[in-house]
Amino acid sequence: MLEGKTALVLGGGGSKGAYEIGVWQALNELGIQIDIVTGTSIGAVNGALVAQNDFEIAKKSWSEIKESTITELTEKEELRRILEENLKEGEIRQSVTEYGIVTVEFPSFKSHCIFIEEIPRGQLIDYILASAACFPIISPYEINDKKFIDGAYFDNIPVEMALKRGAVNVIAVDLDTIGIERKDALKEAGFLKMISCKWPLGSCLDFDPQNTKRIIRLGYLDTMKSFNVFSGEKYTFVKGEFTKRRLMEADAASCVFELDPTIVYSKEVLHKYLLEAVKEDKRKTWTEDFKIKIKKVFTNNPATLLEEEILAKRYMVKNGLLW
Repeated sequence: MLEGKTALVLGGGGSKGAYEIGVWQALNELGIQIDIVTGTSIGAVNGALVAQNDFEIAKKSWSEIKESTITELTEKEELRRILEENLKEGEIRQSVTEYGIVTVEFPSFKSHCIFIEEIPRGQLIDYILASAACFPIISPYEINDKKFIDGAYFDNIPVEMALKRGAVNVIAVDLDTIGIERKDALKEAGFLKMISCKWPLGSCLDFDPQNTKRIIRLGYLDTMKSFNVFSGEKYTFVKGEFTKRRLMEADAASCVFELDPTIVYSKEVLHKYLLEAVKEDKRKTWTEDFKIKIKKVFTNNPATLLEEEILAKRYMVKNGLLW
C-alpha cells in the first residue's frame, strides 16, 4: 500500500495510550507493514508491544492495568511487573520492526533518542520505564547512576527520530496531552497521516477496563476512517451508504442524540438507533438538560440553532424519524 519505509510514531498520554493499540490493530488488518516504531512515554511501552508483534499480548497487557493499580504504577513496580510478564526482549531485538524510544536525563534535561541496539542487553525495560517516568507524578527513573524522566519533556510525538532512521511514510498518533511537539519535523515526511480522536479519552490515569476497551475501539475506528475503509467525522458509517451531505447530517444527528461512537452504523442500523432514541420510554431516562436541548433543536427557528443542530434536524425530518 505504501512505498518505502513506514514508521508508526506513538505519542505519550498515560491511559489514553490504549487508543494506540486500536490504531495498531487497524494497521494490521489493513496489511500495512511497520518498518519503524518510535514512542514516548506510554508510546514507548506500546512501541515495544508493536515491535514484538503479538496483538493478543498487547491486549492482555492493557487488561492487567486496573484503576486499583494506579498508586502502584506511580511507584513503577506494578508497571515493571506487567512489562516483565509480557515483553520478550530477545524477540524485540530480533524484530523486523526497528524500535526506538525517547527519554530525558534529569536534571540536565539532555535528550536521549535511542534505538534498541543502543540499549544494553537486559536493560530494555529500564529504558522503557525511564521514557514513561511522568515527572513529577512519577519520580525520575535511575539507570547506571543517572536519572531519567518522561520523553515528553523533549519530543512527545517523535516523528523526527523516525525520519532520521529512514522513514518515508509516517503514521503518527497524537493523544492530545501535555508535552513538547516538534512540528517542523512533520513537514519533512513524504507521507504523513496524523491520527487523533475527536472524543474525550478521559484523564491520563483513567485505567478503568471499560474505558480502556472503549478507547481501543475508537483508535481502531479512527484509523479505518483515516484510510477510507469507513466514513464519518465523529461517528463511523459504512462507506458508500450516504452522500457527502447526508453523511454530515447523519453525523450531526448521532451527536445530538448521543449515540454510541464505538458502533459502525449502516443506514438501517443508524435509523434503528435514532428511532429508539426518540421513543417516549427512552426519553424518560434523559436528563432535563438533554430534553431541553432536543426540544430546542426540533422546535426553534433555524436561525437560533448551531450548525450541528440544523444538520441533525434536516436528517431526522428527511428520513421521517421524528416522533
